[in-house]
Amino acid sequence: MRLARIIIGVDLTEPSIRAAKWVAQSFAPNAEIVLLHCLNPLLVLRHVAEARATANRALRELERAIGIPRSAHCIRVGDPARTLADLAAELDADLIAVGAHEEHPDRLPLLGSTAERLVRCSPVPVLLCATTPVGAPRSVLLPVDAVEVSAELAEWTGALAEQFDARLALVHVEPTAPSSPRLTTGRPRTPWCRVARQLPPQRVFVDAVLGEQAEAVLSESRRFKSELVLMQAPDEEVADTADAVGRVLRRSECPVLVIPPADREVANV
Repeated sequence: MRLARIIIGVDLTEPSIRAAKWVAQSFAPNAEIVLLHCLNPLLVLRHVAEARATANRALRELERAIGIPRSAHCIRVGDPARTLADLAAELDADLIAVGAHEEHPDRLPLLGSTAERLVRCSPVPVLLCATTPVGAPRSVLLPVDAVEVSAELAEWTGALAEQFDARLALVHVEPTAPSSPRLTTGRPRTPWCRVARQLPPQRVFVDAVLGEQAEAVLSESRRFKSELVLMQAPDEEVADTADAVGRVLRRSECPVLVIPPADREVANV
C-alpha cells in the first residue's frame, strides 16, 4: 500500500470540503494532495469563466486550510467519474477520494450513480466519504463473500489497520443460496486469514453471517461501529456483486474504500 499522492474530488459544498480536510489531515496526513473540481459541461459558456474563478478562490482557501505545502488544485470541464479516473492515471496517483454532495443545477454529482461508475473505471482505490469520522478511523471492517480475497485488498486492509492502530472486523458474508460454498468445508488459508494473524489478537474479530451481501455489510458496520469499510471493486460480469457494492456506497454511514484489481487500467463507463 502506498499513499504518496491522492486526488480529491471537491464540488465546493460543505460536505465535500469536510471530506477533503479529513482525507488530507486524518486519513493520509503525509500525502501530496491534488484537489480537483469538475465544471458541468452543460454550463452556458458565459458562466464558465465565473464558475472557474469562484472555484479557484474556494480551492485556494481549502489548500490553506489543509495546511499541506505540497497541495495543488486543478479545474476541468467534464464528467466527474471519467475526469477523476483520467487524472489519477495521468498523475500516477495512489488513491481517489470524494465526499458527499448537495444538489445544485450547476454541479454534477460525486456520490450515488457517479460513485458507482467511478469504482468501476478507476485504476486506483476509491475512497467514498458520505460522512467522516472524528480523526483517523479506529474501527475497520472487511467483509468477504468468498473464501478468497485479492492480495491487494488484503494488503490494504492490513496496512490501514496497522497505520491507524485500528480494530479490525473480518466478516464472512455467507449467501443464503443453497448452492453457495460453505465456510465449514475445509480450513481456508487465504490472504484475509494472514491479515488476522499479522495483528494483535485483541484487535481482530472474525465472524460469519448469513444473508445478502449489501444488507449484511451495512448491518455489520453498524454493529462494529466501523469508521471505515473496505470492499473489492465489483466484477462487471457478476451483476449481483456490482449491485451490492453500489448499495453499500449509497447507504453507508462511514467512509468506504473500494480496491480495484492490480492490473486494471482506466476503464470505459
